Amino acid sequence: MKGIMTLLLVLPLIANAEVYRWQDAEGNWHFGDQPPQEQHEKMDIKAPPKIGQGDRVREINERALRLRQSEKAEQREQASEQREQQDAIARQCKEARAKLKRLHGRFVYQDEDGKVTHPTLDQVEKDKEEVRQWIQRNCNS
Repeated sequence: MKGIMTLLLVLPLIANAEVYRWQDAEGNWHFGDQPPQEQHEKMDIKAPPKIGQGDRVREINERALRLRQSEKAEQREQASEQREQQDAIARQCKEARAKLKRLHGRFVYQDEDGKVTHPTLDQVEKDKEEVRQWIQRNCNS
């Protein structure tokens, strides 16, 4: 039994060497790298496949790499979209603050046809409050 255990432990080291097996008169099996005088047989021993190599493992690694690259591209795209949305809100907030500032000064309303009307104080206060609420809901500061 010890001989078999020893063979299994050194098998990877002697994978390219010739290994012989024979049985002595008492029925015990022996292994060696030199052919004995007794009747023996030459064993065909193949090295175990290397772990972490081969086409299958390479294919798995390539798929994992493609997946990581795809995830990174998606994250970059999401970050870009988020920046665009933040920039759009920042522009709208700037425009709303400018509108609120104009509502505090002297102005007139002009419709799509170019007709000018003078607003009442109640209408101006209502518009100011709507703009303030919009700013409060949509702008950070």
